[in-house]
Amino acid sequence: MKKKYPIGRQLHRLDLLMLLHLRSHGEDYIPPAQMRMLEFIENNRGCTQAEVAEEMQVSPASVAQSIKRMEASGFVKREVCKGNLRANSLCVTSEGSAAAKNCRVVFDGLEARMFQGFSEEEKRLTNELITRLIVNLEPDEVGSMNNAELSQLVNAESDKKNK
Repeated sequence: MKKKYPIGRQLHRLDLLMLLHLRSHGEDYIPPAQMRMLEFIENNRGCTQAEVAEEMQVSPASVAQSIKRMEASGFVKREVCKGNLRANSLCVTSEGSAAAKNCRVVFDGLEARMFQGFSEEEKRLTNELITRLIVNLEPDEVGSMNNAELSQLVNAESDKKNK
């Protein structure tokens, strides 16, 4: 029988194992955030970086960095918006579309492997339990925050302690 670990340790191990699985695919590996951005941009051709940031719940600066990397990889093109010369509209290149599709296959395979032997009811229950864990940890003041805002709060608290 395998050793039982506290839930926090199990969640951390699960996160590490998922990352290990994803990175084992070499050239097919795109960081999860970039894959989600590629999928969003592909489904919302001509969207702006601000729209991507809002959808992804991350800071505009984070999106700008990711777009810069994806542009250098040939996955995304930026064009100046016709109605707003200071904004860029985004579109996915054919290389980006292929990379996102390959990555989606890898992610779907990871999920299928993780839930191998689970019934639909067990999958639903797992999702419900994880949601309850999140709700139990969320103080009222962060419940309405998106992930970017929550990340900024966590980093600000960390910065305070380090000063």
